[in-house]
Amino acid sequence: MPELNAFYLLAAVVVTAFVTEKFRAMPFLVLVFVTGLYGVAQGEAPPWIAKEFNIGFGQTIAASGLAILAGAMVARLAESSAAIAWWRERLADKARLASTAVVATIAGLGGTPISALAVLTPMIQTAGAARTRVALAASFAVNAAHGCLIPSPVPIAALAILGGDWRAALMFGVPVAAAQILLGLALARRVPAVAVAAPDLPNAQPGSRRATLGVILALVVMIGLIIGQSLGQIPSEPLGGGPIRENILGLGRPMILLWGGLGMVLLVIGGFNRRNLSEEGWIGQGARAATGVFLAVGAAGGFQMMLHNNGMAEVLSERLLDLSPALGIAVPFLVALVNRSLQGSALTAAITAAGMIQPLLLPLGLQSGPGRALAAVAVGAGVMAVPHVNDGYFWLATHLAGLRPVQGLRRVTGGALAQGAAALAVLSLLALSLP
Repeated sequence: MPELNAFYLLAAVVVTAFVTEKFRAMPFLVLVFVTGLYGVAQGEAPPWIAKEFNIGFGQTIAASGLAILAGAMVARLAESSAAIAWWRERLADKARLASTAVVATIAGLGGTPISALAVLTPMIQTAGAARTRVALAASFAVNAAHGCLIPSPVPIAALAILGGDWRAALMFGVPVAAAQILLGLALARRVPAVAVAAPDLPNAQPGSRRATLGVILALVVMIGLIIGQSLGQIPSEPLGGGPIRENILGLGRPMILLWGGLGMVLLVIGGFNRRNLSEEGWIGQGARAATGVFLAVGAAGGFQMMLHNNGMAEVLSERLLDLSPALGIAVPFLVALVNRSLQGSALTAAITAAGMIQPLLLPLGLQSGPGRALAAVAVGAGVMAVPHVNDGYFWLATHLAGLRPVQGLRRVTGGALAQGAAALAVLSLLALSLP
């Protein structure tokens, strides 16, 4: 029964939040435990539960794990060289949030939201007392861009299924994303600054513009790589097909991100030495600091695989198709939102939701070319509206913001839901202009 499985998922969210908050338990262990309980509750045998978890864990780590490590290592090198300290002294708090939102919007056009947020780790972890604000501003901007702006894979996938025009989708996506980003900045600014102890850097190098340049170039390289991968995923193959397309897709893979980002910063700051490269050096420290979130993201992927395989999201999403056609653009938004919240993956939810909506474009009044494009943007906005414990993006955003999981549900999930409401309001206004 899909309704019962949905209830079990809600219980899993509550248990995860309670145990991690009350006992300060390691999220990875809690997610492993909760995944097992969920599988038993829905009637699966432990060996099948373990198989699904292992597949999901491995796929998620392969897709995003090295990106998380690359971001953490570059961040630690930025701290050790005092590069960000030099940068921080020259930026006011409002300017820091705005610049982070701009960079995060660009990164959000990349292949996956986890990789997009991971490569922003140097900007976030070295923000001092503003870390929580900066992390939330970054996560909200990535949310908006990844859901609504071309060439992110989410709207591209929806457009391919719904048959919309990418130019119209871009025209509609810009105001929707802009509203979400502005709201995200407002929400981030409301978060109080927190006292952050200075990092223990006994052998840190003095701050310099050269070190800052190295970190900036590393960010540019990593963001450029994930956007290149996103461009290569466009079905029309604007950059070519065959081996050329495969090479472009490979640019954003985590191993290349690690090479590009880490190699660039080491090259510019002259950091090829034992202090940086040893297991006890700055890179080793960065990797160890990311171990907890690395494992939590993988465990969320394992849980996600089980939720995807039980078909609950598709069945419950289909119930929404009986909503009144008078709701128009709200229907694809809500179908996408429910799909994502129940099974976790933004891209999978977008593909599923677009496939469900495609036969209903005529009764919804979205059968025109612009209508199809607007529906694709609505699907993208919906799938980014409710990240929570079954999604590695939630765990990464919560970790980078320095929040406990309960706080993450309030700030990250609640903020994304508020962004979704803002997006739906703008979408409804845009729908009035449709022929």
